[in-house]
Amino acid sequence: MKFLPSAATALLLAACASTADAPPPVAAKTTPSAPAAPVYVVSDIMGATPAAIDALLGAPALTRQEGDGEYRRYGLSECALIVILYPDDQGAPRAAHLEATALSSAREKPALDACLAAG
Repeated sequence: MKFLPSAATALLLAACASTADAPPPVAAKTTPSAPAAPVYVVSDIMGATPAAIDALLGAPALTRQEGDGEYRRYGLSECALIVILYPDDQGAPRAAHLEATALSSAREKPALDACLAAG
């Protein structure tokens, strides 16, 4: 009966030795994904008509007439987009100025390109 405990001990030691000598698992290699394409870019909006901007961004959250110009604020996912429209040479309103603002006063003002890219 002394053979049985010695055999069991030998098997346990062999099992421990085989896992201790095993090479560490190799992490799967992943290729970095390409950066996501921006949702919007400045050229999508700059110079566009109010109807084209609304078709792209939806209805503005705020619209206000200021002399010949029109102020519009659109809520995007990461920021608010301010669009100022002025009449072009033919008198049609077109986006003449774009600015990004934070969604709340607790956040920092985002860059325009980053605001548009996030959508």
